[in-house]
Amino acid sequence: MLKRCLLLLSTVLLAACVSAPAPRSQAPSSKLIAFVHVSVVPMDSERVLRDQTVIVDGGRIAAVGPARSVNVPKGALRIDATGRYLLPALCDMHVHLEAEGFNPMLPPELKLAAKDIPFETLLFPYIANGVTTVQVLSATPEHVTLRQNIDDGEVLAPRLILARMVDGPEKAWPPPLSRWVATAEEAQGAVRDAKHEGYDKIKVYSFLTKETYDAIMATAKEQHMDVIGHIPNALSVEYVVDAGQKMIAHTEEVAKHTHGNYAPERIDYYAARIANGGVWMTPTLVTTRSILELFDDPNGLRGRPEAMYFHHPMQSGIWSFITDRLYRPIPAEARAKLRDDFEKFQRPLTKAFHDKGGKLMTGTDSLFPGLVHGFALHRELRELVDVGLTPFEALQTSTTIPFEYLGESERAGTIAVGKQGDLLLIDGNPLEDVAEASKISGVLIRGRWIDRRTIDETMAKLAAATAR
Repeated sequence: MLKRCLLLLSTVLLAACVSAPAPRSQAPSSKLIAFVHVSVVPMDSERVLRDQTVIVDGGRIAAVGPARSVNVPKGALRIDATGRYLLPALCDMHVHLEAEGFNPMLPPELKLAAKDIPFETLLFPYIANGVTTVQVLSATPEHVTLRQNIDDGEVLAPRLILARMVDGPEKAWPPPLSRWVATAEEAQGAVRDAKHEGYDKIKVYSFLTKETYDAIMATAKEQHMDVIGHIPNALSVEYVVDAGQKMIAHTEEVAKHTHGNYAPERIDYYAARIANGGVWMTPTLVTTRSILELFDDPNGLRGRPEAMYFHHPMQSGIWSFITDRLYRPIPAEARAKLRDDFEKFQRPLTKAFHDKGGKLMTGTDSLFPGLVHGFALHRELRELVDVGLTPFEALQTSTTIPFEYLGESERAGTIAVGKQGDLLLIDGNPLEDVAEASKISGVLIRGRWIDRRTIDETMAKLAAATAR
């Protein structure tokens, strides 16, 4: 966010719960699942394979071929997918999850202990929208436990990639959402502790010094952990690229270094510098879009159709806190600059970065105001098409490229024999209109088929909880 907003947040931070019934996650599932007469969008190239049968066995793709020649094994759950399209499930590589660490921002009646946060229902909207992998950029200890519960099959939720946030002291998000460090020694300890505690990556934030940032980078390399996140205010785009930071979390992080210079040659310079440095990026265009919508209509975010599924009092409290204490007080001058940054730099940079071979991934900042888990991902896909990517190129940012980033291209991201069988069955061709990816007939996640009826029933319960 804007530096002014973060400073405002720091002054604020330092100065009965309703939940819907859990989805039917424990319903029996078939080890063998067959999609018959389906059009396959394999995502290995821009093509559609018509009238196919795809067989998934124990969460892995066992067969892909013409329906006339692939036999459906006895006992398989047979899904007639005539007229529908099969796509690899989607990834959101920049999210935030509910946590006990948000309690300092909430009134007493909304505070929850980690053990009382109903993660399965809170995360179901991801599954309902075909998102089966998410990267959490402010992970806390309960998320490490949750990840294990998901991996063990005890909780139905997306796979979690967990990044521990590290920042300078007393400026922004307080512990335990962030680990505050003031010296190189503290920064080294933060990274080593994060590795020991089970986090996957380190997220750097805005108020690190050069000394603490350098210590994080060196220690993370020693611990074999990627460093992702913001561009610290004390540094530059060039510095973090040359240092080997794996991912930049927002195009806004680049925009803040332009000082209002939106000239095409500056856009091309930054796009090439980041792309040639091999740095991934989540543009999070939908994040800035939501902030600008709030400026135009302060109550509009809660009027979005998907807001009915933002059902939990803790979620609502987080939205209210950030909206009232961080977004609404932004002065007119800063609002105008953010709007200019978005239209004149962030959006053009996204397209230029892609055109220069940069590795874009979808990320949404979900949990922040206006960004509902799962739904925001489809909004971001549409934003990417709006800036000039084709539907296929936009879908790559949510299917193949995230697994390249994770070093897992051999096992996931496309539809092929032997690959992970997290799949999304949709009603129309997403290569013609990326919005078709949101018209979901069912989701296959870790060998469990969640059909449209189950999705509708579960989401209706979430909406009913919101209405109470």
